[in-house]
Order: sequence, then structure tokens, then C-alpha cells
Amino acid sequence: MDLEPWLHFVHVTGAVVWVGGGVVLSVIGQRVRRSGDATLLAEFARTLSYVGLRVFTPAVVVVLVTGVWLVFAEESGNFTQLWVVLALAAFAVAFLIGAVYLSRSAIRLERVMSAPTPDIAAARDALGRWMLGYGVVLAVLVFALWDMVFKPGT
Repeated sequence: MDLEPWLHFVHVTGAVVWVGGGVVLSVIGQRVRRSGDATLLAEFARTLSYVGLRVFTPAVVVVLVTGVWLVFAEESGNFTQLWVVLALAAFAVAFLIGAVYLSRSAIRLERVMSAPTPDIAAARDALGRWMLGYGVVLAVLVFALWDMVFKPGT
């Protein structure tokens, strides 16, 4: 039995979880931000931390590990192919935005909402910043999906 189709399946599944989860969180975040409801803002803040650690982090690791494994599994195993370089660059950009910017925005939102008297304007601002950052991540991930499908340079 060939391992490559299974690696590809796991790789695509990780990408679907990462992209699809981000789209869903962004839509819910927009709704929560517009509502200005303190209870919804607090719950969404807790949800970001929960989902980030339990869903996005494993999905990101799966995408990276299986992607690298798939390149090694190719006959050429060449990391200098344009589509591989673009994929790794997109991964790095999305990962760095998530690890540095999005995590800080989510932590700020959670801190604001866990204060004895939450500042709703500051919470909406923090959520808006998170959504802007995740919008950039989603654009990068859509580019990565395009790159994976069309494999430019091959």
C-alpha cells in the first residue's frame, strides 16, 4: 500500500481545518463584534484561546509535517521548486502572523473581557484587530491553496 495518498489526505485535512476553522471564527467574530454584547465578547475571547491551542496548533503542525514529508516522498524531493518555495513562504507568513500578532490580539481581548468592569470599546477594538490579522492569514492561506492546486513552475 502506498503511503503518499494517505499523507496527501492528512495534509489536505489539516489545511481544511485551518482554513475552514478560520473562516468560521472570522464570521462569528464579526457577529460578536457588531453585537457589542459583553457576554458574547467574553465567551468569544475564551473560545479563541481554546480553539487556537486545541484545533489550529495541531492543524498547523499536521500541514507542515505532512507537506515536508510529501516533498521528500516525491521522486525529485526538491525543496527549490517554485511551488514548494511559495508554499513554505506562505506557511511561514501565516504562522508568524498567528504566533505573534493574532495570539497577542486574542490575549488582549481575553484580558479586557476578564476585567471586573470590561471595556466594551477596547474589546471590540481588540477583536477588530484580531479579525484584520486573521483576514490577512486567510488571504495567505487561500494563496497557499492556489499554489498547492496549480503548482506554478512545474
